[in-house]
Amino acid sequence: MSIVTSAGEKAAQQSEHRVYWLPLPPHPVAVDQVSLLVEMALTAWRTLGRGDSVRLVAVELVENAMQVSDAVDITLSRQDDGAVLVEVWDTSETSPDHQAARTDGPSLPLVKTRSDDWGWRLHDDGGRTVWAIVGDRGVSTPVSAQNARRRKR
Repeated sequence: MSIVTSAGEKAAQQSEHRVYWLPLPPHPVAVDQVSLLVEMALTAWRTLGRGDSVRLVAVELVENAMQVSDAVDITLSRQDDGAVLVEVWDTSETSPDHQAARTDGPSLPLVKTRSDDWGWRLHDDGGRTVWAIVGDRGVSTPVSAQNARRRKR
């Protein structure tokens, strides 16, 4: 149990556990909205190092969902280890692997390579959620650290 001693500490603690959810319009502007939501969440969680990977995974999952559904929601949540869980709900009830295999649009290889784990589930009341966890695999190494490693070789 942690004791919060100031309003600033309480606000910081609340932002770390905040879940971000957004219903998306069936329109290309949805991709911009997803990018803004990711930026807002990562800034609040202080996990900007995962920004590119989380953004790519979120956009890819949303674009896949928009191919098969007019109703799409995205949820972003921060895990205890700092990883980001991206969940995209749509009205489809087909496997995302099957969907990617039969379309020319976005596919799951990007999601598989940029996330630590991914999967999908059907809902009893209809639709599915495709999810991905972007953790350590999604953290970019700062350029200065890359250069230091190169010098040591």
